[in-house]
Amino acid sequence: MIAVRKLTASIGAELAGVDLSEPLAPDDVRAIKDALHENLVVFFRNQKKLEDEQHIRLGRYFGTLDLSEIQPTPTAHREILVLDQVSPKGEGADSWHRDRTYLEAPPMGSVLQCVKRADLGGDTCWASMYAAYDALSAPMQAFIDTLSARHSIEPLARRSRKVSDYLGDRLKDFPSTIHPLVEVHPVTGKKALNVNANWTAEIVGLAKAEGDMLLGFLFDHLKSPEFQVRFNWNEGDIAFWDNRAVQHYAVADYTSRRIMRRVAIVGHKPAGPMDVQPGLAA
Repeated sequence: MIAVRKLTASIGAELAGVDLSEPLAPDDVRAIKDALHENLVVFFRNQKKLEDEQHIRLGRYFGTLDLSEIQPTPTAHREILVLDQVSPKGEGADSWHRDRTYLEAPPMGSVLQCVKRADLGGDTCWASMYAAYDALSAPMQAFIDTLSARHSIEPLARRSRKVSDYLGDRLKDFPSTIHPLVEVHPVTGKKALNVNANWTAEIVGLAKAEGDMLLGFLFDHLKSPEFQVRFNWNEGDIAFWDNRAVQHYAVADYTSRRIMRRVAIVGHKPAGPMDVQPGLAA
């Protein structure tokens, strides 16, 4: 039986009593899904290092696996994304972000394992976008419920020379899409703030100065410690997060090699409050 230990009042739980390298029983899959929907990011300590096939099998319990258009390190299986870094500053993960919202259907979530931990540092933080939305005043909630924004890789490419150089001519071929500023979660029906500094380029329908001011406020607002959980990695540890309702930040305070491997799960086009019948999830 899987045991759940909550880590903060708003986000994060450690799950114990399951070996993720082995096939999962249906009850265990349901328990993990329930814990994820309740806590938004769940952690599994002291896990065996997963072989590619085991990692792929684990991710497929929760949906179809995503194939990323960005592959920093080529792998035998496209489903596996390897993050092998020594100097991570400015590479994009050291900023609060939701994964790949420049896509029409961003990933539902990711399952990440620490293969090699940094000698010192290298924590990851996650923040609840439910809590970020709920902490706004009612007039601000009502205003942003009606708005949408364009998401693109442009903001990160402008800010990061490393990213711009890595992508090169491919930048012009990257997708751009419109998403609501507030997403209604398709399972829980809760509202989550849906802007992030890496990908949210502009608010549709507002003058640039107005949109920049609002985005700047929201980018600062979602950083509040009250919305966050911070995780210190050991080798073998696994995190599974709901990309529809959290943002994460990889702390770039290490200078030794750190290797992480992850699979991502195919998601859906976000639905906003204007798209969803009151009282119902999408």
